[in-house]
Amino acid sequence: MGAFILHNFVNILTVSSDGVLCFWEANVSLDQLKSIDDSKPVSLFRISNRYRYTNSNEVQINDPVSAVAFHKDLKMLATGFESGLLLLHTFPDFIIISEVNLFTNSISSLTINRNGDWIGAGSELFGQIAVWEWRSQSCYLRADSHSKEMTSLAYSPDGLHLVTGGYDNKVKVWRISGGRCVVTFTEHTAGVTGVAFPAQNSKVVLSASLDGTVRAHDLIRYRNFRTFTVPTRRVQFSSLAVDTRGSLVAAGGLDTFEAYVWSVKTGQLLTTLTGHTSPISALAFNPSISGIDIELATVSWDCTLRLWDVTGNSTDENNLSSMGLTKEVVNFSCDALYVVYRADGKQLAISLLNGNIVFYDPNEGVEMGTIDGHRDLGVAQTGEEDLVTPRRAAESKKFQTIAYSVDGEHLIAGGDSKYICLYSVPDKLLIKRFEVTCNLSLAGVQEIHDRRNYLHRFSMETMNAKEAQRPSLRIPSSIKGEDRSRRQWRPEVRVSAVEFSPTGDSFATATTEGILVYSLPSAGTGYGISSIFGASSCSDSGWLFDTLGIDEQTTPSNARSTLVQGRHAEALDMAIRLQSHELVEEVIESIPVDQIDFLARQLPINQIAHYLISFLARQLSGRSRHVELYVRWTHSILRSHALNLRRIAANSALSECTNSKESRNLPNNESIDNKKELCNPGFLTLQGEWATCQANLVRLQASLNHVKSNIIKHCENVDNLWNYYESLFKLYHEKDDNNVQSENIMEYSSS
Repeated sequence: MGAFILHNFVNILTVSSDGVLCFWEANVSLDQLKSIDDSKPVSLFRISNRYRYTNSNEVQINDPVSAVAFHKDLKMLATGFESGLLLLHTFPDFIIISEVNLFTNSISSLTINRNGDWIGAGSELFGQIAVWEWRSQSCYLRADSHSKEMTSLAYSPDGLHLVTGGYDNKVKVWRISGGRCVVTFTEHTAGVTGVAFPAQNSKVVLSASLDGTVRAHDLIRYRNFRTFTVPTRRVQFSSLAVDTRGSLVAAGGLDTFEAYVWSVKTGQLLTTLTGHTSPISALAFNPSISGIDIELATVSWDCTLRLWDVTGNSTDENNLSSMGLTKEVVNFSCDALYVVYRADGKQLAISLLNGNIVFYDPNEGVEMGTIDGHRDLGVAQTGEEDLVTPRRAAESKKFQTIAYSVDGEHLIAGGDSKYICLYSVPDKLLIKRFEVTCNLSLAGVQEIHDRRNYLHRFSMETMNAKEAQRPSLRIPSSIKGEDRSRRQWRPEVRVSAVEFSPTGDSFATATTEGILVYSLPSAGTGYGISSIFGASSCSDSGWLFDTLGIDEQTTPSNARSTLVQGRHAEALDMAIRLQSHELVEEVIESIPVDQIDFLARQLPINQIAHYLISFLARQLSGRSRHVELYVRWTHSILRSHALNLRRIAANSALSECTNSKESRNLPNNESIDNKKELCNPGFLTLQGEWATCQANLVRLQASLNHVKSNIIKHCENVDNLWNYYESLFKLYHEKDDNNVQSENIMEYSSS
């Protein structure tokens, strides 16, 4: 398992996997070592001591040794066993100084830091790591990951958490800021094929598995509170989707060629979507359709895209006759692998087996363009047993997963390659390729191929030798440089899932190497923030808004004329910089509703913190009758910038704490001016501006609560009025019935 040379000596310590330690002493010193004639065998070492592992109770340990590490300065040996036991010994006395069970399975690797205080251990079987401080006998870190390949991932609606699923039957929720696993759900008994967050609920996670179940997990109590199955048969689910409101969940079958839709509230199977003739590879709900009309898109290996009307014409979930009607069927030239909607629901992107990405308009039923992406995936690497050339193997590569950006202007794609491709949707052009790994131990990473190996592998002599099952003669020098230590089976580099963050400043990928999160250099701070925090401005940000002060062109008349010309972004920017309530109200109420989300994302964070929050609170407190319009503006702004505001608050508090500590540590003879230099005058906390922003947020929350209470009161008044009219209607009919009965009695008595 390991051999170590003791410090300043030529003595050697060896450890074998059967738990035997041998201490070898040199017969000669370092000064006596000279060139030795190979013809005369000379014994340089002899075994002076032999040890076997025992625990603290002097009981021999029979478990095999799985990992060892040695610290030369402290002469300390760390040994890990297949049972998860960690032992620390000192040499040359071989005395136990620490004994701990770190894992419930084999310890696969060990390392010791330079000072010898901390010992790091890893377990390959379950993807666990631990850091042990042996002096205080405490564990400083415990973390685990997926032990097998990850298949899917999804962002939470607030962008703070990431959920992943893998072939190890686990669903894990990660905190993005620290990279730590928050909770692990182990209810599935087979590989997890899909995970999803509802767009309006960050406390619920749904997962689909090959074990035939779709499970809903609660992130407050950390439990599986609902399980969805097909009552009539056991189905392996290969894909998962949940609608925007989180009321419906759909899963595609791998072996039944059908899709199933359940109600999250009741757990009832609402409908079965039949029509595909091959396994369903992906499905997605239209995010923009509201009310009772919910559209679902499914793609399959049968080369078709199908659009379904999930709810039909009925608002009653118990009326299942009109649910699951096929709205449209689109045929392609090859298998469809993945489908995703743009955020506005007006465009679909479909990944095909030939490496193309097709854009489709579900409303008009027309194709909007195609990206030929198989050339962007790179040249494939072939193995020793592959009977195709690298260039021919590259033609079989495809994109397994795609995702739209928040604004719908960009598309990111990954698949059977070490590259992640970022495309411009309007131009259908490649913008950038991201290389996920340079680990040459993975198949598919190296793009430069040795022509000699290629000639040996694909020559006619080699082909005839393989058919006759006899060894072929190698081309001269073709064996030189061959990696004799390479694995018999090498995992292939692959991107199994990609997803953009809801904040739009980062995206995450699930690859063979693990989870990779890519973010902008300014992620978490936003553009246009320099006037608040004293940070350097980003000149190439490409924002529509100018965050400088008022100039000669910034006038109310220019703002109104710009608004008339249809340049809503410039008009809103001028109005906010002028800080005229009447002008801002006029501009905001003139902006089309379909542009609110886009303009809200483009607003600089300083304009939101300084002015817009207080303006929205003022309008929602009863100053305007357009309550729905301003609620929508509030929702769009907070959804786009809430995470940035949280990070600003955290950075402000941290800076204030640091500055106060540094001020207290200054000598007494320092002048007040020197103390003031420690403070960053740009921070909102020190200027009192952040406190004002927080007060405006509280005021905005109070206004929203007031709007909510008013709506509830109006609904109650409507209900009361309806009940009043209903009672009058009943009294009127009862009076008519009594009159009819009286007339009948009088007629009967007269007769």
